[in-house]
Amino acid sequence: MKFKSIFFTIAMFAIGALNAQEPLNWFIDSPDPGDLSLAPNSEFYTQGDKSCEMTLHTSNVPYLKSDNYNVNGNVSYTFSIDVLDNDTRGQLKIYADFYDSDGNDVYGESPVYSEDSPDWQTITWDALVPETAVEGYVWIKFYDQDDFVDMAVVFVDNAIFIENGGDNIVENGSFEQWNILEMSNAYCTSETTIDVRYNGDVESANAADFTLNGSSNITFSGAVVDTEEATLVHLSGASSPMLFDLTIDQLTLASKNQSLDLYAGICPISYTNTLNPDATIENDISATFTGIISANDSYNNMWISEAAGEYNGVMVFSYNMVNEVARGDEIIFTATRDDYYNLTELMDPILIEIVSSGNTPYEASNILGSDISDVLPASSPSAEKWEGQLVSINNALVTEFNEDDHYYICTTDDGVTQFRISDNVNYQLSDITLSVGDYYKVTGIIDFTYEQYAINPRDADDVIITTNIQNENVKSFEIFPNPATNKIALRLNYDITALQIYNLTGIMVYEVNNISLKDIVISIEDLPAGSYFIKTIDSKKSETISKFIKK
Repeated sequence: MKFKSIFFTIAMFAIGALNAQEPLNWFIDSPDPGDLSLAPNSEFYTQGDKSCEMTLHTSNVPYLKSDNYNVNGNVSYTFSIDVLDNDTRGQLKIYADFYDSDGNDVYGESPVYSEDSPDWQTITWDALVPETAVEGYVWIKFYDQDDFVDMAVVFVDNAIFIENGGDNIVENGSFEQWNILEMSNAYCTSETTIDVRYNGDVESANAADFTLNGSSNITFSGAVVDTEEATLVHLSGASSPMLFDLTIDQLTLASKNQSLDLYAGICPISYTNTLNPDATIENDISATFTGIISANDSYNNMWISEAAGEYNGVMVFSYNMVNEVARGDEIIFTATRDDYYNLTELMDPILIEIVSSGNTPYEASNILGSDISDVLPASSPSAEKWEGQLVSINNALVTEFNEDDHYYICTTDDGVTQFRISDNVNYQLSDITLSVGDYYKVTGIIDFTYEQYAINPRDADDVIITTNIQNENVKSFEIFPNPATNKIALRLNYDITALQIYNLTGIMVYEVNNISLKDIVISIEDLPAGSYFIKTIDSKKSETISKFIKK
């Protein structure tokens, strides 16, 4: 093994921005983009003429993993990897683990941590391949340490896995081969601008090299490399506005014969919902969204809505962005759609802009407990349209508390159906305590977890005890769609005898009497565009009022 001795101080680590490239046959497995960046380093190495320089940027725990390699069970092997860890802010944990023929984990020897030292160290062991293993891989975790602030740097080189004294079967274990510089992601930041992210630093950019093709052919008049992040190029001056539609557009970099797929324009959040009547965007395609954050669990999930009403909310999964934003922030961000065990998520979000803060989230829609019954399968229409959205359920009787799994079982129809109040926003319901036998008005986010729909309150203010007034002021009705164009539908949880519609000046523009239905469809095609109030009247002359918008 060739060996180049080096001595240096931690201060030398803070030189310039590092590339976000990956060595061939290795990949980053990270909770969020930007946790870990890699670059070939030709100054410090032990084999060949370069090593892999790893830079940790967050307190998350990103992984660098090798491609899988075939192994033989019960065969002796030697594993080793060279590490240069002269940075007290971070530490590596080295694994050589396995999979069986079903893809299940088969753990090998206990992992070893790197030690702070100005010299290269070789982490190594001799062992037997587990009997059921058919594939192996090298797994390098990067942990922050007590004095971590914003970065830590460690070098790795010469990863070796040898069976019975044979050849090294870790592909590119010497980290000599690296991906070429190329576009890794692109997304709209407005109707006339696009951001393009690369897998490494960009020295210059030419607007004439870029075209966007899809619903129309678009060129750009400006291309600027970001002054703080050289992996980012800002395209501006689109030749025509980039408006969202369901066509997947393609950004092409002609000089490099490269292209990326994306949804141009600002995508309505409703298009993420599995049952959205206007269709659903495809998974794994970058899209840009805007809305107001309705909930944030401060761990890895937040929920955002673009309007009140069905189909208009979604969960965003991120370890980092939850710390950048708060409930009530109106934001613009990019992400990709994904389905995780039948729950729709927006993944790998990148915050583009906080438009404003301190907004009141869109008003919770009233639904019935039966709409999210705990026996409903995934993608049930009555529940799925509310997934990711803020709703309220009135007159919920608590019948049971599951202390181990932190959820309440409730009913709004005397036990005919049951639904759950769960802890996916307020962890373990630490701020929320309900009493079995009492009635509540519950506000929260609808989600689907462990094969169950549930409503998830955000804090104690989202549950209001109504035991002594459960038969008062709990009437509610839905209006959908809202805003609407030609007709609206009403769904009520009580009987009415009359219905009236008023414009904002108080003039009644519609009236119907002798109603006996709880599901009502009204034509509004002849009404001028604007805001209206609907008043319902029951047999006791009690009135309930709500609002809708005619587009």
